[in-house]
Amino acid sequence: MPKVLKSQQILMLERDGYVAPISVFSKQEAEAFRTALEAFEASVKNEPKEETLATLARFKPHLLFTWLDNICHDPNLLDIIEDLIGPDLLIYSSAFFIKNSNDQAYVPWHQDSIYADFKGGKQVRAWVAFTHSNASNGCMRVIKGSHKKQFKHIDDPSDKNNILFRKEKISENVDERLAADLILRPGEMSVHHYGVIHGSEPNFSNDRRIGFAIAFVTPDTIATGRNETAMLARGYASEKDWALEPRPLADRDNNARIAHARAMKIREGHFYNTNGRALE
Repeated sequence: MPKVLKSQQILMLERDGYVAPISVFSKQEAEAFRTALEAFEASVKNEPKEETLATLARFKPHLLFTWLDNICHDPNLLDIIEDLIGPDLLIYSSAFFIKNSNDQAYVPWHQDSIYADFKGGKQVRAWVAFTHSNASNGCMRVIKGSHKKQFKHIDDPSDKNNILFRKEKISENVDERLAADLILRPGEMSVHHYGVIHGSEPNFSNDRRIGFAIAFVTPDTIATGRNETAMLARGYASEKDWALEPRPLADRDNNARIAHARAMKIREGHFYNTNGRALE
């Protein structure tokens, strides 16, 4: 029996590839998350680029910051993910998706599955809204039912406004008649299947749009071609298949930095060869 979600919501993920909105945190908690984020941004504004959030938040910032780790391990959030993919849960990654007011940053249509190189198991991504996320500030949009087919992608490194790591985008026609806006209030979240087509438009509002994305996988997921790390969130996972990451005991302490550096090295090795060229 589901712990939090209704059967219709679970069916929605299976049928449409996403479920939203889901209430997980209060408005006050979301405001506190934003305050913590912006306090850190202000504290490192004059620091070297490798110490700024723009760098640290590209991949797995929950390894570095206790308050992000607490979000990832929130019992209510984990109950929701358990309802969708089962009781054994690994946190594979996290990342911020931030669009400042009236900038041109956007996310083209893409599927998370294209470069993940996962086989078997189940993979979903939760997207927690720290601010309102709506049509005027570039909320996530999804193509219903598109998780049932793998689409062809290309990389476009010349597109400076594309905020994805590899500047990827779908190269096939996308039926935008099936598009749905995932409108969220602060503290709400969406969850989408790794294979669903999604993207977002620029932020034309007068405030920032801030989302914190957390990727969850089941332990029977196989990361092909690399020895991956992940953090056990709930249940059981064998270290034969995944190297388990430690939770941070303090923000950016030495063990946290070591774990984050290891994860970044694996990710960059997966995406790029030794000449710095994007892998096909």
